[in-house]
Amino acid sequence: MIVRMIGYLLTVLFSMYLFFMYDGHIWTGLLILEILYPLCSCIFLWNMGRNINVRFGRFPAMAERAKRFSGSLILKNHSRIWSVKYCVRARVKNHFSKQSVFRSSRRAPAFQRGLSLKYAPAELGPLREQKLEIELDSQYAGTLEYRLESLILYDMLGIFCRTISLHQQKNIGIMPPFELMPLEITRRTREFLADADEYSTEKKGDDPSEIYQVREYRPPDSIHSIHWKLSAKEDNLMVKEHGFPMGCVVLLWIRLPLADTDSAAFNRLLERAASLSVTLLEEKCIHMAAWFEEKSGQVIKWRIHTAESVYEWIWRLLSTEPFQNEEQEKTCYEDAFRGENFSSIVILNADGTLKVNGEEQELLQL
Repeated sequence: MIVRMIGYLLTVLFSMYLFFMYDGHIWTGLLILEILYPLCSCIFLWNMGRNINVRFGRFPAMAERAKRFSGSLILKNHSRIWSVKYCVRARVKNHFSKQSVFRSSRRAPAFQRGLSLKYAPAELGPLREQKLEIELDSQYAGTLEYRLESLILYDMLGIFCRTISLHQQKNIGIMPPFELMPLEITRRTREFLADADEYSTEKKGDDPSEIYQVREYRPPDSIHSIHWKLSAKEDNLMVKEHGFPMGCVVLLWIRLPLADTDSAAFNRLLERAASLSVTLLEEKCIHMAAWFEEKSGQVIKWRIHTAESVYEWIWRLLSTEPFQNEEQEKTCYEDAFRGENFSSIVILNADGTLKVNGEEQELLQL
């Protein structure tokens, strides 16, 4: 814009030189038009600013790390007369980092200055609607913040422009990959009876307080499992099978202290937590994920027993902010799990370390 304004001023000065050096109405009219142009430009830009609006079109709420995804912006010109050249400026950043980790769209060419994306100028005709396609990707899991900062409108000759603040934002959750990891489930965890309010409807267990099903007696069933009242009623030996408690055997405690958390650390934590959770689920081990949320002052608990619940708790973790008060975290943890027992407690730290029952392990044994 500065180059165009310098060119405009030089043109005006040259026209003034011609006006004083030569007689003729043409030089007078040309100079008057050049002097009045900024006023005309101001009126044009003010009018177009009232007639142009920008909104988000289709934009994903979730995407995968290191995979390209697309969205769209929709611009509409409500003016019946004028077309206008415009440019959109956006800012993209990771939730835990001030460094840009995204690439701009191929369909909407852009250049990047730090966190800013400025899309190439385009023209929008009268009563026209235009869709601007955007493609991004992220090398880190977490939350992508895509913020529309401003719309830049140019006058008829592209000399002057007007910047309109937008302040619209979309958050996209970037999910980590889910991979099975080396893990040994010990007999202690397999046979651990956790307190539960729910019982499995698919397999039997050893909890005498809940009956899974009643069936006919088959050797070598124990006589202690015989349902005597029902056997007398049916005139046949019937056996009780006990229920399998759906209690959480393993606790995954996620720690996000502010001092240790950045986009790279959060990415490692998410990938390791997701992989561990899906591996435990593959091993038929019901577990709980929990973390401290300083904003609400409470511990968030998530019981994982299905594949859907793995995605749900990772998705919920994406919006969590790091905490500063470690003493409050410790107090809330003790209050949240007072009286609860787990076979193993796995602590996942933001710096990438993982401890099982207070000890680091090369090969995880739970």
